[in-house]
Amino acid sequence: MKRIHVGLIGDFSANKHTHVALNDCIEHCRKKLHFELVAEWVPTKEVNSFFLADNPYKGFWFTPGSPYLNDDGVYEAIRWSRENNFPAMGTCGGFQYMVIEYAQHVIGIKNAAHEESDPNAEQLIVSKLSCSLKGQQEEVHITDLDSWLYKILQTNKITGHFNCNYGVNPVHQRMINQYPFVFTAFSPTGEARAFELKAHRFYRGTLFQPPLVSSFEQPNPLVLDFLHECSFDA
Repeated sequence: MKRIHVGLIGDFSANKHTHVALNDCIEHCRKKLHFELVAEWVPTKEVNSFFLADNPYKGFWFTPGSPYLNDDGVYEAIRWSRENNFPAMGTCGGFQYMVIEYAQHVIGIKNAAHEESDPNAEQLIVSKLSCSLKGQQEEVHITDLDSWLYKILQTNKITGHFNCNYGVNPVHQRMINQYPFVFTAFSPTGEARAFELKAHRFYRGTLFQPPLVSSFEQPNPLVLDFLHECSFDA
């Protein structure tokens, strides 16, 4: 049986229920896979250009838990994944950092920043949510019917499970939301909750956390689809 390695980019803590849920979700998915999966946490302090040039992985999951111990390494891995057509998924903090990296290096907002780590920055691409979503659920509207979310979930409305205080700054949302980088799902008040890079093999993110809705009986379909994609040759 083919063996596939997937890197979980983040600083694992057994005290974070979202990290435990992520590991559990991967276990839920195993019985649905046609390959042997090796999913390994990669501490962000180990992520740099040397790691990226010779890594054994077939995909990266940029996990919750920001700010990371090595933000620069995470941004570097995100950019490398985007530029090399490498399967990448970001959830919660990973989603936020993927949006910022795109704003910096593609849209040209050189000083794009995250309010959590740089609250006094002029260009806060990710800012504090008007209402915290820490441990909350929210109705999420999938507006792009050609999107990954809609194709996998086959519905235009879901209940998103969140654990965050930050999201895309509404002031900059319209400027970032330009093809091929498209926000595909929104809160009831129109704040971005998911994106995908249309021209990329698999480059997608959600502010909500799919692993929080997963079980052995029903593995989360978004995570399962990401893992399947990692098994295919580019």
